[in-house]
Amino acid sequence: MEELIDAMKRYFATHFQYYTKAHGFHINVVGSDFTEFHQLFGEIYEDALDAIDDVGEHIRAIEGIAPFALKRIQELGKIKDASEAPDAMKMVKELLADTQIVVDHLEECHDIAVEYKKYGLVNFKSDIVTGK
Repeated sequence: MEELIDAMKRYFATHFQYYTKAHGFHINVVGSDFTEFHQLFGEIYEDALDAIDDVGEHIRAIEGIAPFALKRIQELGKIKDASEAPDAMKMVKELLADTQIVVDHLEECHDIAVEYKKYGLVNFKSDIVTGK
């Protein structure tokens, strides 16, 4: 079970970093398409925030402790910091690449949850992928 808890912690930390970057992009985007990008990044960070809350609750349900120290999140997560105020298209490209990192962690957690027959967690992960 420790393997699943550790994978979920990495997923939580990575998703937390993803949320932080998307929120930072939301606040700092500029340019002629400001409104569209501001809205897009807002939707992304709001979805990410909801997801990390759910992931944290699932970590607790399998008797783990969700990371909450920023240093620990930085150690466990795989999202690289953004450069200072990149242009809007670079922000989009970074978040797209980061989305794949989050999905890779999600798939890892799903596969380990199947091994441990934690089907509630498997269903939760499947719902994330399908957008339910």
